Amino acid sequence: MSRLFPAAMPDWGRNLLRMLAIGFVCGVAGYGVGQLLAGVFPGIDPDLSGLRWADVVAGLLAAVMLIACVATWLRTFSRAGLGKTLKLEGPAGDDEVRDARTQAGVIGLSAVILPLPMIFSALAVAPWLGLAVVAVLLVLHTLLNLRLYRSVDELFRRTVVEAGAVTFWLGQGLLFLWAAAERLAAAPPITAWDVYVVLMGTYLVVSTVVTMRRGLA
Repeated sequence: MSRLFPAAMPDWGRNLLRMLAIGFVCGVAGYGVGQLLAGVFPGIDPDLSGLRWADVVAGLLAAVMLIACVATWLRTFSRAGLGKTLKLEGPAGDDEVRDARTQAGVIGLSAVILPLPMIFSALAVAPWLGLAVVAVLLVLHTLLNLRLYRSVDELFRRTVVEAGAVTFWLGQGLLFLWAAAERLAAAPPITAWDVYVVLMGTYLVVSTVVTMRRGLA
């Protein structure tokens, strides 16, 4: 696949394009699987009348994170490969494997939590029950994130902080421009759900680029 990209392109750029290509292929395959399941289980008829653009984007982001979760988890079964990814002098040890699997768990939980509100809404789940489930999973997600942040090395912490800072400044700029356009009646109003989905998408792109530029992917 490397022949598809210019030789002068940096490694992180080639890796990013490769991931986007894999995500596109997996998205097309996922759509085909969804159509197949719809034919096998015709009795499942969720209410999609309220589906909006943010719901579609949230579903795509969840699919990307699910792929990243599986890829991260599979990488932990090769200690030599994981050590190379983490820029270690030798194969990864037990601590590195544990941290990588914790990271896979965090990513996997993100992939589950993000689309849950719209799934619960489509299935007409009681709002209080759906919100309770999301809250419990969010607490678990936060605890895993804190555990991971405390156990990883300084390079990983700097990567997280840098990705968060860039996302904040970029996100607040985009949000201000949209808010100004909305106040001037030049753009339609958006909801908190729309804002969060865009923010999550921005964070995923920024964190991927930062991670690749630091040679951790």
